Amino acid sequence: MLVIGLGIGGGVGYYSAPRKPGEVVEVPVEVNPLEGKTIQVGEIQSTTEGLETLTPFHEEEVVPDINDFLDKLGYDVTYETLIDDAASMAAIHLEKVQSFNAMGVNLIVGGRWSSQAEAALSYVNENNMLLFSPSSTSPLLAFPDDNLFRMCPTDFVQAPAIAEMLWSWGIEACLVIQRGDSWADGIYNIWTTEYANRGGVELGKIRYAAEVVEFSSYMDTANNIITEAIDEYGAEKVGILLIAFWEGAALVTQAADYPALMDIYWFATDGTTFETRHLDDAPKVSAHIKLFGTLAAPGYSPKYYALSDRYKASTGRDMDFYTAADYDINWVIVNAVLETGSVDALDVMPTIPTISNNMFGASGWTKLNECDDRDIINYDIWGIDYVDGEPAFVNYGVYSGSSGSVTWYTSLVTPGSHAPEWVP
Repeated sequence: MLVIGLGIGGGVGYYSAPRKPGEVVEVPVEVNPLEGKTIQVGEIQSTTEGLETLTPFHEEEVVPDINDFLDKLGYDVTYETLIDDAASMAAIHLEKVQSFNAMGVNLIVGGRWSSQAEAALSYVNENNMLLFSPSSTSPLLAFPDDNLFRMCPTDFVQAPAIAEMLWSWGIEACLVIQRGDSWADGIYNIWTTEYANRGGVELGKIRYAAEVVEFSSYMDTANNIITEAIDEYGAEKVGILLIAFWEGAALVTQAADYPALMDIYWFATDGTTFETRHLDDAPKVSAHIKLFGTLAAPGYSPKYYALSDRYKASTGRDMDFYTAADYDINWVIVNAVLETGSVDALDVMPTIPTISNNMFGASGWTKLNECDDRDIINYDIWGIDYVDGEPAFVNYGVYSGSSGSVTWYTSLVTPGSHAPEWVP
């Protein structure tokens, strides 16, 4: 196939072009080395439950969109994502990466949790694989010249947004409750300085093991701390920062038995925002404490809204930034493969920064920084409330990455005006 100006790499073939009767001249033409082949990319979901949305998203949006693109270019090339999950464990994520490598698949979209990305990073580097994460945010993994790329900003950006969210609400004293892993530690280590610099008082930190499902002893401690803080500062000026994943729904359910914990608003991070277990398993208490949380804001464009509508139709869920980032990663990968004519990670990786920096995807401008992480971005502030009688995530404000300030949508909520009143 003769390809003109489409950026496909490849070897040189020949065709015969007559110059005059009886004369044949050999003219070099580009040959696409991918012709007739399938581009296979491994997709590792962080949890088994997450497959309920990831699988239909890839089957109905990601893969069909890319293959339609390839067809329109006239390429005899197929794009395929091989979907698996890490069952919420970093060690299993590493096993899945190793299994893909044994299959000859070294382009991986995974490491969705920073603990999972961290566990696999040495293996990925040593075995010349690409690990491209849509949602790992730990600053502890922000290295240049490694094989981890991230289509999301790190907590160097998110932690100041969380601190400003609390301070702009009027929270003068805050207790931190966090899971015990590198992701949560990374947020906390930056946040604690940012909050103190704004004048905030940290009431303490309760750190629980990631596998814990029974939180009563932690809630006893938290209730005592918050009771004393309310007496000193007033309930409207005291808050809890929850740094959690899916287990947060069980935690807040158990917190409902402690009056002081229900007398204040709670704040959260991207690990809680759009975690549907809060809507399914703990809607009443979650809506009561609001769980105002930050989540990287996409570039709200026709491309984003069109994909969001299709995602909702496929999964029944609202699309978040990290889902849009997953979509964009797959587009970056396929363009890098076409550019190089190779599915070898060592060939593909050098082209990713340029391709990303020149793409405006579903998640917005996909520019990466010097550590191959997403550049500075705004953060939406989401909380939980009942909408038309059903629990839902509601956008209550936005943090500007350029100005460092929070704008609350005062038509929906008035910061610091009162504390919540719990009715069991």
